[in-house]
Amino acid sequence: MLALLLLLQSPSDIIVTGKRLVEAQAKCARGECTTLRDAQATIALAEEKFRDGDYLDAKALLARAISRNRDKAAEAPRPVAALYEAMATVSLHEGDQDDYRRAVAHQVETLRDNLPAGDPAVLAATTALGDMWIKLKNFPQAERTYRGIEEEALENGRSSAAMMAGLKRVWLAAAMRRPREANAMLDALERRPIAQEERFRTALKVVRLRIAVSDGDDAAITKLAGEIGEGQGEAPILIWAPPYPRDASSAANAHAHSFGLVDAIDTRSSDLAGIQWVDVGFWIRPDGHTAEAELLRGSNAHAWAPAILAQIAQRRYSARSGDSSAGDPGSYRIERFTRGSTYITPKGSLIRRRVRSSGFEVLDLTESAAPPPT
Repeated sequence: MLALLLLLQSPSDIIVTGKRLVEAQAKCARGECTTLRDAQATIALAEEKFRDGDYLDAKALLARAISRNRDKAAEAPRPVAALYEAMATVSLHEGDQDDYRRAVAHQVETLRDNLPAGDPAVLAATTALGDMWIKLKNFPQAERTYRGIEEEALENGRSSAAMMAGLKRVWLAAAMRRPREANAMLDALERRPIAQEERFRTALKVVRLRIAVSDGDDAAITKLAGEIGEGQGEAPILIWAPPYPRDASSAANAHAHSFGLVDAIDTRSSDLAGIQWVDVGFWIRPDGHTAEAELLRGSNAHAWAPAILAQIAQRRYSARSGDSSAGDPGSYRIERFTRGSTYITPKGSLIRRRVRSSGFEVLDLTESAAPPPT
């Protein structure tokens, strides 16, 4: 959520931490702050709680701030939207898909209704609804959403938004193992005039190369990692990664779903899942390989963490200028992994509860050095 704070800051803003942050946020909770300052202090405190694994406390803080400021959306759309975005992030990791869906919808609505269509914040949120459907594993709805966004943007001459949605459609087709369709859509995108802009030229190249190395061929990945690294910024781009591991019950249910069958292992009325998370730190070397992946901290239950370390060890990122043998270690990254969960009302029960689901929610916790916008 640090990126949200950067978007809200001006050069003169100072975000305090620790006890002073608690006091500053409490002042805002009493209605003694502007909407901007309230959003800054609340998101900063919610991030501290999130990093410590206190997801429910973070959600409660954000929910109260949203309640205080939702009617200020017209005069301060960016801070209000940032509160909704932070709520969406925490809700997704906590497993409450209903809260996540509502927060994303309100975030997009706040920006669209109160900022010009060409505003960078609106463009950045353009594909958020489609991204939401992917997170909720409703891939057909995600495709329909991206396609609708792309068509509407083309009709209204918003080429950047159309390209962003088009790239999402390509990525989704590739992820669903439809490489021929993905490459055909990519060909069409590359013929658009805006494709010659550097930001999109690099993005198109990355997507095409990801499709090409989807089988994980190490020699091909090494070659392409170097190609993408040429001429791009310092931030490494993920080229290839193996899938995350599944537990036995999730794998059995996924196998049953592939044949149109119901869950092989039902959720019982007594099932209840706690929040499980770990923070993993690792190096991305100049050649794009990862190294020294280690568990930094986590919840009490994280027997699944070694499988995450193994997954990170196999990732490949774009190469960049630098020589590890000459003392350049590369860049260090910290990622939060939260084990998948969702809320349901199991058979034989009337109580909605959090239960285990497949996969992991991943968030980059590496502090950005990017300067705040003026």
